[in-house]
Amino acid sequence: MAKPKAYKFGATDEPTFAEDFEVLTKAVLQVTDIKSNHNKYYAIELHEAPGLSRYRVFTHYGRTDDLESNPNAGARETRHFDNRAEAEVCYQQIYREKTGASKGYKEVSLASSKIGSHKARGNSSGAIDNKTLERIESEKDKRAQRAPSTLPAGVQALIGYIYDEATNALTSTVAAKITAHGIETPLGVLTLGQIEKGETILQQLYQIVKAIDGKTSSRQQSQIEQLSGEFYTCIPHRIGRTREAINEAIIDSPADFEQKQEILQLMKDMLQVNGEAGSVLFDDEIDAKYKALQCQVGWLEPNSVEFQQIANYVIASQIKSKSIKVKQVYTLRRPQEWAAFTDHIDNQRQLLHGSRVRNWVGLLSRGILMPKIVVSMGVNRTDAGWLGNGIYFGDTACTAAFYTTPGKKGTRFMAVARVALGKMAPYKKITYGLEAPPDGFDSCHGVRHKMLAPSQFADDEYVVYSPKQQRLEYLVEFTV
Repeated sequence: MAKPKAYKFGATDEPTFAEDFEVLTKAVLQVTDIKSNHNKYYAIELHEAPGLSRYRVFTHYGRTDDLESNPNAGARETRHFDNRAEAEVCYQQIYREKTGASKGYKEVSLASSKIGSHKARGNSSGAIDNKTLERIESEKDKRAQRAPSTLPAGVQALIGYIYDEATNALTSTVAAKITAHGIETPLGVLTLGQIEKGETILQQLYQIVKAIDGKTSSRQQSQIEQLSGEFYTCIPHRIGRTREAINEAIIDSPADFEQKQEILQLMKDMLQVNGEAGSVLFDDEIDAKYKALQCQVGWLEPNSVEFQQIANYVIASQIKSKSIKVKQVYTLRRPQEWAAFTDHIDNQRQLLHGSRVRNWVGLLSRGILMPKIVVSMGVNRTDAGWLGNGIYFGDTACTAAFYTTPGKKGTRFMAVARVALGKMAPYKKITYGLEAPPDGFDSCHGVRHKMLAPSQFADDEYVVYSPKQQRLEYLVEFTV
């Protein structure tokens, strides 16, 4: 078969084709190559004009970065045929060429595509995981008429605030936003399965970086660049065009792993709450967002005794500074967490845990997670690491505030948690790699440095190695 002519879509010499065509098959491809500064997409579709025995192969391709500022960017071409067999051969030839070793494109699974023909946009592409399919189907049945919110005004304000911050964090970090279908990138909407593929690639990349002893060899550098490209191919990013931007995008430092892992976790958290209650991330209905968290949240009147007790505890706990001002206090109760709490372990204390505003949708919906990759890499003062793979708390508000950043309202959040410490193993030296307290102990205590009792810990740090030894009880909104 002779090579078919490619027409520019919409050109005067392009053969006419039915507007009401059917998309028989389609694929969205993406390649990110750090070495060659390629960050490109390629959509390919097979169209049929019903009743006319006319077929065409439609392609849309360009640089992924350009889609962020111009959703209609890229080149569109069509190839026309009088029979389906020839059209299918052309489609497969293009697909094989682009996904072959020389081009290196990978097919991307999207819940909702943003590129290609107008018939393909808004529809899924690739192998969609069952969780995403179930969520899409559930959305069709849950767009009922809204009723007025039954939540206290303070709780409504909190829910709106933390959801907005989580959504905006994704938009600013990876040029993505959350819609009713999920995480929307320049190419389309990612699936949970696609995000999990990104986690697998990040883990492979970490193993290579971890194995480096001294100077990076040329082979190791090549592997790092290749896997960095595969990560961005799987989770499309806006990388930029300059060599400096490309070098900056290479994932090869503890800070890089921490940042990418946090973003992937944020994506998963947001998709999880979206999946629990349909399209809550797309809707403005606060009650649906609240229900999706599966966490009981209450608002305390500022003149109540309980508010004053928590506010006074936070303010009085400051050591290094006295700048914290408590604005709001919320009660928290995650039923599963409270039911599993180890009441039989004594020495229970109310301790503090700070985190960025954007993380609280995840923290309220699934609790505090045990740390992963960044622990063993020894990242300086994240929320874990110095005493191994555990959940960390402090007893001073100024220390908890260190891990927070202000949201658009200028306020921050720290949790007050009940922690069953039991018998604590004291440590004055940083000890990486712990997976549990020593035999005979229930927790570990990084003892704060004092003039006559030197220690490597600037602040007291309390670590438990089982999520069952802690439960969230209050959320404090504050300023510094």
